Amino acid sequence: MRIGPRLMGGLALALSLAAPPPAPAEVLLTENAALERAFPGTTAQRRMVYLTPDQVEAVQKKARSRLPSAMVTVYEARSKGELIGRAVLDTSVVRTMPATVLTVIAPDGTLRMAMVLQFTEPPDYLPREGWLKTLEGQALDDDLWPGRGVRRVTGATLTVQALTDTVRRALALDALVLRRTR
Repeated sequence: MRIGPRLMGGLALALSLAAPPPAPAEVLLTENAALERAFPGTTAQRRMVYLTPDQVEAVQKKARSRLPSAMVTVYEARSKGELIGRAVLDTSVVRTMPATVLTVIAPDGTLRMAMVLQFTEPPDYLPREGWLKTLEGQALDDDLWPGRGVRRVTGATLTVQALTDTVRRALALDALVLRRTR
């Protein structure tokens, strides 16, 4: 049986009307709640960092990951004048939908913590919070890759890669730009 173009068009329209609307982005943690968790009892100062083309290239090369933007939101927390950490807010695409991650970096350049603030992919693709804890204390080196020093998660392969890339970008940004500008 041959299906004509009119029938095919009608079928496509019916299927598109029957399809559920895209799920709204799920906010897992607000920016303020994440900052309070990252820097308890301290107010982190927000600033926008505008990277030069040379800085973008250097960060991407060191991270081995493309930056989603040359504009980066950075938080810096101090206690009694002493730096206690920085945080980088990063929104990038996981598979086809964005995720927002706050990467918290210790003064020595290692990862203190990473928190997923918003995740628009299906929830099944998000690794459990315990997986993020396994990244804590890591530095930007060749072990910070899925299958090396980063555990893979069945059913969340692309998310694990995307979250690892986000952490790598933040650590590279900190090493090459942030620690040199303040």
